Amino acid sequence: MRALIVVLALVATPFLAAVSQSPQGSNCDNGLGDEHRSDSGQVHAHRGLCAPQPPLPDADQDGVPDNLDQCPDTPPGTTVDASGCPVTPPTGCVNSPGTGDAAVAGQVFIDDQAQNFPYLAGWCVEVRDLSGTVIATTVSSGVALDLDGSNYVITGVPAGTYTVCEVLPPNSTWHETTPTSGPDCGGVFGITTMVVAGGTSGFIFFGNLP
Repeated sequence: MRALIVVLALVATPFLAAVSQSPQGSNCDNGLGDEHRSDSGQVHAHRGLCAPQPPLPDADQDGVPDNLDQCPDTPPGTTVDASGCPVTPPTGCVNSPGTGDAAVAGQVFIDDQAQNFPYLAGWCVEVRDLSGTVIATTVSSGVALDLDGSNYVITGVPAGTYTVCEVLPPNSTWHETTPTSGPDCGGVFGITTMVVAGGTSGFIFFGNLP
């Protein structure tokens, strides 16, 4: 009986340790300690990014706390970088929702663990239907837009199966590192996702390096 208990303990211990680890090797505690860890941050601590808990004052509601906001009073809905300043959308890309009631969300980030995978702001993300037609677009933000740490959210997506594509900045040396395979999005890989009515297809990540 004692031998059985020891075997079970050895099997369970690695599993429990893995559940509590984030990509940074520790729990996502928002820098405030275990007692302030958000449930969403614990479960969805991707790339070491967590929503702040409790929220800090943000008068213009752009996602950047007032103490870090270098461009206060930005108009509602403005895409901003990590300093709270407006980001110029890429030519031809706007925050254009589709006609449905679902959403697609994820991150566009620098694929560098040493920098804690910082967000890339001002990148175009598209939702394409199975024929390749773009049905909705958005511009990535420099801050988290939801509790899952997404820095882009495309709304108005009808239920169905789609390819989500990022668009690399023109005339640049940026190249995609994540994903490493998938549908062709014109020189980069896309990610196929199924969207249900009223739901959100999340954690669709695009990593890049200059």
